Amino acid sequence: MTFRIVFRASARRDIEVLAGHSEIRWGKRQTRQYLDELESNIQQLVDNPLRYPEFEPRPNLRRMNCGRHAVFYAVEEGRIEIVRVLHVASDLNQLI
Repeated sequence: MTFRIVFRASARRDIEVLAGHSEIRWGKRQTRQYLDELESNIQQLVDNPLRYPEFEPRPNLRRMNCGRHAVFYAVEEGRIEIVRVLHVASDLNQLI
C-alpha cells in the first residue's frame, strides 16, 4: 500500500514555532539542518508507518522521536496524518 503524508494545522503550527525558537537560539543554518532532518524522518514513515510504537494514552497515535522532538501521527487507510510535533520536555499527555 502506498501512503501519503498530511499535516494537521496543529502540526504545521508546531513546526513554525519550533523553527522560530530554533532560529533565535541556534541560527538559520542549524535550524535548516534540523528541519531537513525532521522532514526526512517524517518522509521515511511511508516505507513502514507502523514501525514506531503507539502512544499509550492515545492508542490510535504513534510516536516517533526526532532529535529533541516527538512526532505524533495516525495511520489511516493509505495516509499518515501528522498530528503534533512537540518538544520532548513538554507535557506530552496534556498537549495531545
